[in-house]
Amino acid sequence: MKIFTGEYFDNYRLENITSEVVDDAEKKLKVKLPSAYINLLNEQNGGEIKLKKYIHNVFEEGFIEIDYIYGIGQKGGEGILIDTYIRKEWGLSNKFVYINGDSHNWIALDYRRYTGDNPPVVYIDTDTKEKIRIAEDFTEFISRLTVLEEQSQRYDMGDDYEDFARDVIEEALLNGSHKYNMTAGLHYFGLLDEDLNWFLTQLLDSIKRMVEIHPFEDTFTIDCYLDIIIDVIRKKKVDFNNYPQTEELFEILTNFPPTLDYHSMIRNKSLKIKRYFAMG
Repeated sequence: MKIFTGEYFDNYRLENITSEVVDDAEKKLKVKLPSAYINLLNEQNGGEIKLKKYIHNVFEEGFIEIDYIYGIGQKGGEGILIDTYIRKEWGLSNKFVYINGDSHNWIALDYRRYTGDNPPVVYIDTDTKEKIRIAEDFTEFISRLTVLEEQSQRYDMGDDYEDFARDVIEEALLNGSHKYNMTAGLHYFGLLDEDLNWFLTQLLDSIKRMVEIHPFEDTFTIDCYLDIIIDVIRKKKVDFNNYPQTEELFEILTNFPPTLDYHSMIRNKSLKIKRYFAMG
């Protein structure tokens, strides 16, 4: 059974690996990666997984939920090539290769006392500094994954839309203070209004303002904007190459400031959308 969902717009899915990409990552990380891990990434270079329940009696509930496995990036900040500033911020040791995680909790290959290509897998709590071995190697780690009961579905923006007035959305976007109106409003007009020039102009101007101000919470809003674009592409089959705002919009997003872009999510998602346009 394939472990990844296979979704094209998956946030964690990276470009296909090559032997050169693997060799370069191993040199940067100063480790030999498990062959089982590399074989998995040859199927798909990281991404959201179908089997989200990781069973082990070391956990209070007998399991933890795992949504994705990191792939191998071709530059810093992508997949297991975690940026130096993030390592420093969360106290992440270079003796581990982190294959899943977000701030307080991580799953990693443990190279502290291992120099080969088949290290144990550990669960790390950065608050308590606790490191728990949860598998003897990557193969066992994968074997313990199973279906999560009543597994939540990938977020769907839905088909029921609240009505919005254009002037209300313009005011919210200009002030940047009502995030719900900003995102839900643009979603409404992107899907139900024929004037996509207005939609893209408002989207572009809003992103410019947020990038200039640089508040961290706006990164989430911009990520929501990208999800809106993906939803419009899926449901309206729009070719955004036909709109003059598109080039500037994706020039900004594919070069989004790394310090605001945890795990390069904005840049990676933007590049996927841009490549999708090119395929069309």
